[in-house]
Amino acid sequence: MSLRDIAHSLFQEAISYQRPSVIVNNSLGEFEGYFQNARRIFPIAIGKASVEMMNGLLDYLDKKYKTKIHKKPLVISNPQENNSPYDFTHIISSHPTPNASSVSASRNVLGYVSESSEDDLVVFLISGGGSSLLSYPAEGISLDDKIQLTELLLSSGCNINEINTVRKHVSQIKGGRLNSAALPSKTLSLVISDVINDDLSSIASGPTVADQTTYSDAISVLKKYDIFDKSPQSVQNYLRDGLEGKNLETPKKFSNNTIKVISSNIVFRQTLTELAKAKNFDAVNLSNTFEGLAIDDAERLYNQVSRISNSNIIIISGGETLVNLTGNGMGGRNQEFALAFLRKYIEENSKQEICLYSVGTDGIDGPTDAAGAIVDIDTINAYKSSDLNLESFLSNNDSYNFFNKLNSLVQTGPTGTNVADIQITVIK
Repeated sequence: MSLRDIAHSLFQEAISYQRPSVIVNNSLGEFEGYFQNARRIFPIAIGKASVEMMNGLLDYLDKKYKTKIHKKPLVISNPQENNSPYDFTHIISSHPTPNASSVSASRNVLGYVSESSEDDLVVFLISGGGSSLLSYPAEGISLDDKIQLTELLLSSGCNINEINTVRKHVSQIKGGRLNSAALPSKTLSLVISDVINDDLSSIASGPTVADQTTYSDAISVLKKYDIFDKSPQSVQNYLRDGLEGKNLETPKKFSNNTIKVISSNIVFRQTLTELAKAKNFDAVNLSNTFEGLAIDDAERLYNQVSRISNSNIIIISGGETLVNLTGNGMGGRNQEFALAFLRKYIEENSKQEICLYSVGTDGIDGPTDAAGAIVDIDTINAYKSSDLNLESFLSNNDSYNFFNKLNSLVQTGPTGTNVADIQITVIK
């Protein structure tokens, strides 16, 4: 078995172990009293893992509490295959950039929770991608203006926490506002985290989480990256009005909600580590996470890996890196990470046989059909036999086309989960 085959099989096995339906179902026992005491149950799933998460919840409810379910459960997801055995309303929304379907989905969710009352339980199943899937611009901000703002944020080098600080303050649904709409019912949020350090307020922009950021923080983010004056005038005006107290702040405290993270990048990395050990590899789970620029973090990983002299070892790492868009090519952060790793690998003229497998756990890396990319001996040989200029592709942010030409893309399709990015590095 080749090194890339080893890495791919480990990833696929970890995906099956971390199926959201199983994770949700296994998490519900401690909340039995919530379901027993509820007059009606309102199940809502939002995010890339929402179909699988809803399957897990309905597996549980179907046995004991089926009659308490209010109407059809509601699922908001990115475009994906739905083979669920259960009957629910499945709304396909837009990711990574919101569009009219994101607004329609938001209105559907708000309408659904508004039917709840004090004796009811609203169950929110939340996973990454929700920020775009639910997009309901604040009063006076058009959808086009919100889209323009999102594009500015995504291309600026902002980290996910900074992006969400802004998005929460130009929204009618993010930053705890969805939970406010469910009042006075009790709410339970089960979360699959795609955010490093599992900051609940940042996952899907924290629609059910009390928000401690302010209009001032949102303005500071935009000014930090020199995009405040480039933002639509409606956004500038709304944020300034918020700073002056003319617009309602995001809710800062709730007494009716319970929130629990049930899976994360850390959990997924641990699963990979255990699986690798079970296959008789020496497996190391790096304690650091990669959250900087992809090109810089790729070099850091290479430097760590190159110091290892042992063979038959697998290094597990993860995080969510950033990309500065300076070109007009096609790719994603995992593909750019792999391209920068390849550059360093070639520069060092290393004699080690190394395979880097860098992927998004959701199976989607940027606006492409790839989950990520591979760097191994086959990639290097194909590159040396080609007339491709690595630096040109890297400066143009065109990692997708580079790896596509070298048959080194990873294409899994949507995996049904979303816990940020993973790197599997195999050393022969």
